[in-house]
Amino acid sequence: MQIRSTRDARRSVVRNTALSYAGQAYALLVGILIMPFYLGHLGAEAYGLIGFFAVIQAWLQLLDAGLSPSLVRAVAHQQGTPAQERSTGRLLRSFEVIFLPLASLCCIAVYLGSDWIAVHWLNARQMSPQTLIDCISLMGVIIALRLYSTLYKSGIQGLEQHAWLNAANVIIATLRYFGGLLLVSTYSQDPIDFFVFQALVGLIEALIFAARAYQQMPTPTWHTGFDWALVKPILPFAANMSGAAILWILLTQIDKVLLSELLPLHEYGYFSLVALITTGIMMLSNPVAQTLLPRLTVLMAEGRRDEMHALFLAAHRFICTFLFPLAALIALHADSLVYAWSGDLAAAQWCRSILPWYALGSAIMAASAFQFYLQYAYGQMRLHMRYSVISALITVPVMFVAIHYYAALGAAIAWFVLRLISFAIWPAFIHQKLAPEINGQWLRDVIRISVMTAVGLVISEPVFRLVAGQDRLTTFMGLAITGLITLIVVAASYKPLVTKISVLFSKLST
Repeated sequence: MQIRSTRDARRSVVRNTALSYAGQAYALLVGILIMPFYLGHLGAEAYGLIGFFAVIQAWLQLLDAGLSPSLVRAVAHQQGTPAQERSTGRLLRSFEVIFLPLASLCCIAVYLGSDWIAVHWLNARQMSPQTLIDCISLMGVIIALRLYSTLYKSGIQGLEQHAWLNAANVIIATLRYFGGLLLVSTYSQDPIDFFVFQALVGLIEALIFAARAYQQMPTPTWHTGFDWALVKPILPFAANMSGAAILWILLTQIDKVLLSELLPLHEYGYFSLVALITTGIMMLSNPVAQTLLPRLTVLMAEGRRDEMHALFLAAHRFICTFLFPLAALIALHADSLVYAWSGDLAAAQWCRSILPWYALGSAIMAASAFQFYLQYAYGQMRLHMRYSVISALITVPVMFVAIHYYAALGAAIAWFVLRLISFAIWPAFIHQKLAPEINGQWLRDVIRISVMTAVGLVISEPVFRLVAGQDRLTTFMGLAITGLITLIVVAASYKPLVTKISVLFSKLST
């Protein structure tokens, strides 16, 4: 029975991960494919404003205060208890009560600061100050709605209802991106109309996820209020998560904030392309995290430590197999990628020296996130907090100096160097503290995948030169074929996979 239970758990993780990847890959790819059309229809300055919205959204997500990931963990923990003993509905209502002043504060703060941001911070040359003010005010409303959406998603994620969650994400992503494209290409190129539309999509998103959360985690009555007894045990973990979130934002967003004030808004639009690509790289691990964190937590709660370690290593290996070749390919052909993607030669030229450093650094950071997942499963967040504090104390002044003297290029190189040094030190330290037995396999996987990525790019480079031409289509085809060859080389270097394929072909031949 135990073997069957283990197999079922593994199949569940694989299925949930596949579902998460299908949903999030769709949302990510649609966003990446559609965003360059916004650049073409709205112009570089309006696109820069969209990039600035992403920065504000990242900072204001701090109002979440670590509650959403804490809700995921709390709901996941209750899945092993009898249904009549669960209190997830009351817990969700308590979080809703907490989020109400936070969302209100978000709207008010952005509205009051919109004038100053438009006039004194952003360097717009074509857009009027009033247009900027109106757009920034709408950003506060959109972010407040997304705060609630994130809350409801977290409850659903804790229930491990990944199929429904990702189907809903696909619908929302389709509406957000294709609807936005239809708007700017057919009806209006006014940035204000674009942000009004995004606010409407945000409202629909919040209502859909709220309805599902209420259905799956019903509260006793509509008048059920805040339950301190349920929230109190979660606060220490939430506080750690909140501190980690603040420091994470400092690490990943300080360069974008500083550059938004330094660069002309149209150049910040080009930088937003870099940010979008590198964010896509880091988000590659999100679907795994969504299914991995609840499962790791459950395995630890059941005392199945070795299975948790095996799952952790397998997930890390899987992510790096895709992550490292993709980032290396982007770094090697940065200008070709931006041109094939956007069709904007000026943007491709601007990104040429900046994107490679950001791409490599972002891949390293995404791989580093697995150390957080391990600490999350163990419930040991103090080490992560110390690491984040030290990283922030180093990163912030380094970024200030690098951007002051070398602008975007300085930020890109500093980003890569800091991430590389951290990756060389921190994972081994965490493994030694929590799970020394996994460090050897983890290190072998990283070295193998890195070396074989380099080998794959060397092998595939002549193919890229042969296929890629001067037009966007052949350039894209060359990049796709090069990436596929590199991925095959990396995947083929993993012995268990090669063994399984060999057995399969030997069976077919007999």
